Amino acid sequence: MSRDAASFDRLYREAGDPWNYETSAYEAEKYARCLALLPPRRFPRALEVGCSIGVMSETLARHCDSLLGLDFAPTAIDRAKTRGIPNARFEVAAVPQDWPEGQWDLIVLSEVLYYLSATGLEDVLRLIVDSLAPDGVCLVAGYLGPTETTLTARDVEALLLAALSADRPKHDIRRDAAPTWIAAAFVCGGAQSSGG
Repeated sequence: MSRDAASFDRLYREAGDPWNYETSAYEAEKYARCLALLPPRRFPRALEVGCSIGVMSETLARHCDSLLGLDFAPTAIDRAKTRGIPNARFEVAAVPQDWPEGQWDLIVLSEVLYYLSATGLEDVLRLIVDSLAPDGVCLVAGYLGPTETTLTARDVEALLLAALSADRPKHDIRRDAAPTWIAAAFVCGGAQSSGG
């Protein structure tokens, strides 16, 4: 990542919830609108990369049989585990090197891809394409404000959707946005693209 795990872990140790995920009406609305992009079905296996302290994970888990949340900040993972989400497990992991094996029916990447280096992003895009189930869904969301990163939310969304589209020509792309964030759900097997 272009910002290291230690700096994020320090933020979580010092502030607990440094971005007010648990109390912010803005975050609650963003989570609800992002998850509304998902098709109305259950996902047997879901992967959430950059799960932070597990706030979005709680709602996401309601759509899944099994959810694996990853974050490279150990303090964030410790907090996520305290939520006691019965069908979720949380692991300290950095991508691309710790990408979990197997196919995923749902992959969620919220405000995480632009923190990767260019090479790391290229590797993660390949892993997403290779591990997304044939009828899977990939949800990506990003913050449009300053992130101290080289790539922007628009950059990484475009790169991800292009990589998935090249591999899965039959798909649907569902989008939502607000002045400070964007989100897109890539739905494999859709009738046609509605954007992207």
